[in-house]
Amino acid sequence: MIIDAHAHMITAGMFKGMAGARPRNVPQKMADSLQHSVSENTGAWLEAMDRLNIEKTIFMSTASLNDEFASFINSSERFVGFARMNPTLPDAVDTLKKEMAMGMKGVKLYATSGEFNVGAREAWPFYEYCEKNEIPITIHFGVTIGPTADLYTGNPIHVSRVLSEFPELKVAIAHFGAGFFREALMLKYKRENLYIESSGTNNWLPHQDNFLTLKDIFRKSVDVFGIQHVMFGTDTRIFPDGYREHILKQQQEILKELNLRESETEDIMYNNANRFLGLHK
Repeated sequence: MIIDAHAHMITAGMFKGMAGARPRNVPQKMADSLQHSVSENTGAWLEAMDRLNIEKTIFMSTASLNDEFASFINSSERFVGFARMNPTLPDAVDTLKKEMAMGMKGVKLYATSGEFNVGAREAWPFYEYCEKNEIPITIHFGVTIGPTADLYTGNPIHVSRVLSEFPELKVAIAHFGAGFFREALMLKYKRENLYIESSGTNNWLPHQDNFLTLKDIFRKSVDVFGIQHVMFGTDTRIFPDGYREHILKQQQEILKELNLRESETEDIMYNNANRFLGLHK
């Protein structure tokens, strides 16, 4: 079985609630994808997951306290919802409590497009609450299509002190750091609570000052993070193009080429996401 550790579901109602969303500048393809209902998204996702042997998918919300996203997440036990949060806001803990009451199981921080510093002291109460309540956090650092993207706040180094101050807090870096892979590797030094995941097209690779391939990135991630701290993901939004099966197949092929043991591949594709969620020790 497979767990996809990073995906999205966006409706028109969710888009209206997204910070920085600019309805007048929405590409036609994106606009068309927003016209599908929650029930249509549920059906399409379950069909794809059944077909591809995916047991669970972790969905990252793009809008806070959104009823449509909560309705989608709660429509199937196979859907896991992560709330969109800004940990530096004074009411962050109260907002997170509301999100958890709506069915969320974790948190997504959009460090690059959210324009906040994940390492700010104002966020300490939020991290303390997440650590105490075993709430996992995924962070998008690096490049993004977001219109307000700021690579200064998108540098993973900002989370360094957080990892040391809250050693039991589970944190995952999405998209292999999306251009900050070197920084992600350095962060793992003596940090057992840090994960990395593979979601997305990884189209940041051509913008690096090296000649690493995606296979090299996987190999180095396994070497540095350890086999139990690397998670598979696709960053799929089911509409308009369907499940990103090509990314699934590409990454499965790379894992074969790395000559990993069957149990190691199972960790990356399944067990580690369960560990991250606190469902498997």
